[in-house]
Amino acid sequence: MVKQLKWRFLGILVPSLLIAGLGHGGDWLILRHRLSESELRWHRIRIFLIWFTYALAVLRPAGSPPRPDFRPDEALAKLCTFCKKCNAIKPPRTHHCKICKTCVLKMDHHCPWTNNCVGHRNLLYFVRFLTSAVWGLTTFFFTLCGRIMDLWESRHRPMLDSMITKTELTATLIMTPVTLLVWFSLAILLIRTLWNLCLNTTLIESWEKERVEGQIRRGRLPQNTGDFPYDLGSPIDNLRAGLGPFLSWFNPFSEPDGDGMHFEMIEEADLDKPWPPADPDETPIYRHNERPLPPSFTEQRRRQTHSGQAAGQPFFNERVQDEQTYGDRIRRSDGYDGGSDSEPDEGASAEEYWRKDKWQSWDGDRLEDFGVDAEAEVYSMEEATDDNEPQGNTFDSEDVPLGIVKRKLVSS
Repeated sequence: MVKQLKWRFLGILVPSLLIAGLGHGGDWLILRHRLSESELRWHRIRIFLIWFTYALAVLRPAGSPPRPDFRPDEALAKLCTFCKKCNAIKPPRTHHCKICKTCVLKMDHHCPWTNNCVGHRNLLYFVRFLTSAVWGLTTFFFTLCGRIMDLWESRHRPMLDSMITKTELTATLIMTPVTLLVWFSLAILLIRTLWNLCLNTTLIESWEKERVEGQIRRGRLPQNTGDFPYDLGSPIDNLRAGLGPFLSWFNPFSEPDGDGMHFEMIEEADLDKPWPPADPDETPIYRHNERPLPPSFTEQRRRQTHSGQAAGQPFFNERVQDEQTYGDRIRRSDGYDGGSDSEPDEGASAEEYWRKDKWQSWDGDRLEDFGVDAEAEVYSMEEATDDNEPQGNTFDSEDVPLGIVKRKLVSS
């Protein structure tokens, strides 16, 4: 679970203190008295790599769309949406970060411990930092465990005979559980990141996939909703698509290939619609009944309805052009009342429960926990005109239909 910090400076201060305390503090208080020169040299190399990769993960930007001159080609325009915060076209897999105040290409999440977004350009730097940190913590932890075994074996000898100082003993007993806790946290994050890379997905997209699958199971989205289009099937192909060629992974300054806007997709992908699919309560449809009635009957029925005389009776088969949503059609046709894999809170409607700014994944993550501006992800039918085009020069939705994006391009 990714949570954002109230005081952003702690995101840099806490990791720096941990690296300095465990790395250099462990070197000075414990290791320099117990390791050989060669082992101590390797330990210091690992500490340097952690500092170096951490600095790059903090300083390297995640990448943003080229603005204000970004004009997608016809194929890319079909997959683009519009960001109301930036008032500009947003490429696929791009999200608006509420902390960095900009759109981020292939946004994975906003990491509070680097005070930086993780996206297309700096994902490889982030993976290098996690790998070097887990490697360094693993070797340091086993070294501390070996030292604890030595202390246990010499527990019956006098302190002076065993050459163990109280400072070294205290440092060992404190650093061992701290190292294990930090190692466990980073190892889980590294495994989750590599797992997502093997599926060619991001943390945000894994959240979206779980949400879409839940809506399909609950009947809010049709069964033929398109699959995730960027999973190429092979973990090797997905890793190359996410991180670039294999040999470039070991170049400390290399970045993934591509511009962060064009991505290889599976053959079954729908090239005319962006992913994830629009929510059912965002997708307008029209209901038509074909047999029009004379105006007198229609007016009579309207008066009966307002007076309450026709309560509970079906309407006459008059022509109606009624804008509704796919979710409305499901609820009216089969009596579905919403719900979810875990039912919404008492008094909450299904629409509220499944909104992008409200829904939680199985481990409790909300969209805003990844740093995404949740307001920019919510589509409101009430704020749009009849043809779904927002009023004025700004857009009330981050996910705007392709026709509106094209009209925006033409008008600009």
